[in-house]
Amino acid sequence: MRRCMVTTSSDGTREEIDYSMLTAADIRRRMGVYQDKYGAPLKQYIRTFSCDRASHDEVFDLMDWETLGEELAARRPKSRACNGRKPAYQH
Repeated sequence: MRRCMVTTSSDGTREEIDYSMLTAADIRRRMGVYQDKYGAPLKQYIRTFSCDRASHDEVFDLMDWETLGEELAARRPKSRACNGRKPAYQH
């Protein structure tokens, strides 16, 4: 599934972010920037996040951060047994 986000800056400039075109290293780097900015990993930050008190920028950052995490998770193998090894438990 292709994940894209279109942003519009205050001067009217539109930018499309295509998450499928980012490398895994770029995704991890961008997620690290958000972790440094908000002082917590994504799952911990979500627990304390309040839409009622958040600024527009914070809401956008959270949407971007979550989408980066979803894209990274979608790229991981679905099963560890797919690495050519036999499962540890067999009947």
